[in-house]
Amino acid sequence: MKTAIGIVLIGSLALFGCSGMHSHQNETAEAAEPAAPPPPAEEKLRPFPDDSLYDLMVAEFALRRGAYELALGNYMQQAHATRDPGVTARAARLAQFLRSDRAALDASELWAQEEPDDLEAQFTLATQLAKAQRPLEALPHMVRVLDEGAKANFAVIAAGALELPEATQTELLNQFNQLLSTHKDNVDLMTGKALLLQQRGQKEEALALIRKVLDAAPDETYAIIIETKLLEEMGRKNEAFTRLEKMVQENPYNRRLRLQYARLLTSSDMPRAREQFAILVQQAPDDADLLLSLALVTKETGALDDAQHYFDQLLQMGQHTEDAHFYLGQIAEQRNDRAGAIRQYEQIAPSANFFPALERIIVLHLQNNDLAGARRHLREQRERYPQLAVRLYLVESELLLQTRSYQAGSDLMTEALQQYPQQTNLLYARSLFSERRQDVALLEKDLRAILSKDPNNVVALNALGYTLANLTKRYDDAYALISKALSLKPDDPAILDSMGWVEYRRGNLDRARQLLEKAYAAFPDPEVASHYGEVLWNQGEQEKALQIWKKALQAEPDNELIRAVLKRFAPEALPADGAAPAGKPTSSKQVPSTE
Repeated sequence: MKTAIGIVLIGSLALFGCSGMHSHQNETAEAAEPAAPPPPAEEKLRPFPDDSLYDLMVAEFALRRGAYELALGNYMQQAHATRDPGVTARAARLAQFLRSDRAALDASELWAQEEPDDLEAQFTLATQLAKAQRPLEALPHMVRVLDEGAKANFAVIAAGALELPEATQTELLNQFNQLLSTHKDNVDLMTGKALLLQQRGQKEEALALIRKVLDAAPDETYAIIIETKLLEEMGRKNEAFTRLEKMVQENPYNRRLRLQYARLLTSSDMPRAREQFAILVQQAPDDADLLLSLALVTKETGALDDAQHYFDQLLQMGQHTEDAHFYLGQIAEQRNDRAGAIRQYEQIAPSANFFPALERIIVLHLQNNDLAGARRHLREQRERYPQLAVRLYLVESELLLQTRSYQAGSDLMTEALQQYPQQTNLLYARSLFSERRQDVALLEKDLRAILSKDPNNVVALNALGYTLANLTKRYDDAYALISKALSLKPDDPAILDSMGWVEYRRGNLDRARQLLEKAYAAFPDPEVASHYGEVLWNQGEQEKALQIWKKALQAEPDNELIRAVLKRFAPEALPADGAAPAGKPTSSKQVPSTE
């Protein structure tokens, strides 16, 4: 059986025509949005084999059910199988609607190949190439649209070059100038050129050019936005406010102008910004991006009940759920509801907010004196997200380091290394606990394992050298390790501190002082202060040493290294509210990253 595509695929796809698509795009994006291209040409009917017809019917019914990803997959498959312009056009429009840029580019390239005279195909391909940061390839396709007398959008081409090398921007600017010599005073070209000039810091020239555009087309939205951004960047914010306020009053339903006005207000007047975002949400109640902006601005104004309502709306919509849970957690914290905050943060799956939420969960458990609860949560997350297990082990190791649970931390890292043997970050993390426990043998084993794979690992060289100087009398071994580290990073304050310390332990006080003075000037943390002060004390400069130690203690009253050195040399200088911790002081440098 054969039939015609125009008969089977009926009205619902009209929803994805380009002019309708733009109302759904993220209007908070900084880059220029494509203007509406020419209307599509009349569709041609052609027969399809049964298997293609079946897939296309599945796509159609998937659209009706809202299963857009399934529909897009079928349309993309059949676009390549049939190379039918109608199918490729629908695939391109649907991909744009779903913001699936890779699929949109693929479909639009095929569409333009099959229908090179279709201006919508040329416009769509130019737009997608620009979004893919291929502006020089996009330009000829947009020029085709311009040469046919249709509405073009060179701002989107310029926006595609804003993060590219200066040479690419210069080449694009030269081509804009050539086009302007044959399309004199074309507002679309001038708008694109003004955007490039703005990016290159030629703000006065850009402002003059964009105002020339506005003289010819006073209501050109994107030109108005470029003008007000330029005014703001040039320190003329009041002019920008006045301009946008007037344009919003004259064009109350222009969402892009109102959005730019609302954004500008967020820098100085949150209540008024909230009013503008509320109007935007009223005008487009299904726009989750605008609702998120309204929720955030409302939260900033302190109206927590209203903000919670908006975030709850996002959860009901199934949009920005990770953000909504994160900020609902913050709201719960502001209300001193620790349990409620933890519940919100626990809802967040791996995303940009996952580790910030995890940090807050740990902090809240510690505020409840519930270290076990924090550790239990981390264990549950490792089981739930095994792909993040190593990073989660490192988070827990840092927690145990901070709470001085050194044996527990060492045991945890041993458990982790059984699952992920020879993992560098885990080996290094265990070495930190070994240092605190003064287990030099295990520390050296782990750091030597790192160095066997990476002989120039500066962190491992420095850590092993420092520990040998601090906890043993193997000063020559320590000196050799730290010397190598210092040759690789000559100005690193941590390595300078280590070298100063090993020189001190070898009895070379003048050289030690020189190195530690340089390290302290670059990075006056308590550990360097403890070492530098000790050398000064032994050189007879007790007052200067005390000044350095007291300054460090003032910055970190509980620092065990400073308290230990004061207890040994000047116990009378210790505050009466506590004593130095027992045991030999050890290093606090080089806490492992959880990144």
